[in-house]
Amino acid sequence: MTQIVSLKVPKELDHPFFFPEKEITFDKEQYAGWSGSIPFQDFPYEVLHFNEVVSYSPWTKGAVHVKEVLEKWEQLDSECRLLFSERKAGQTLGLMKRGLSLFLTGVFWLHGRPVMLSSWQEQMKSFHTIPVNVAERLTFILSRPAFFPSYRQLSELFQEFEKQYVKYMIKQAHVNKNI
Repeated sequence: MTQIVSLKVPKELDHPFFFPEKEITFDKEQYAGWSGSIPFQDFPYEVLHFNEVVSYSPWTKGAVHVKEVLEKWEQLDSECRLLFSERKAGQTLGLMKRGLSLFLTGVFWLHGRPVMLSSWQEQMKSFHTIPVNVAERLTFILSRPAFFPSYRQLSELFQEFEKQYVKYMIKQAHVNKNI
């Protein structure tokens, strides 16, 4: 049974690049649990959370879900690479938006927090597992998301984040083993 809901974009997610409209509509039941096939582009779990609608909270098990986020980026990365190699940069905006969403999702969830677009730079200052100069690099990407240098920067951010994630998981496994 589907339960279509229309919710206001909460102030925590109010960002014109990700939410040009102030309302979002989706099937609430789809987000009651976890499914790796759920699209990440509109931060659905966060929209529900900040609107105080009961749903799954993936950031509570963020380290587990980051692997899936990275896998989704690999698929997206190959699509972007192909479009840029064919000189079709104009068709990459939607993919870059999804890529940025995935990156922010991965970083926030790894730190056990829902994505907060309204204060992402402030939030990231307290994160321990992030690439160097992440705020400056994301600001650059957001200023010109459909350009090849922005794609390269996002791709590099993902590569660095994935290395840090693997290192983090190894440390966690070592800590859990010694308990």
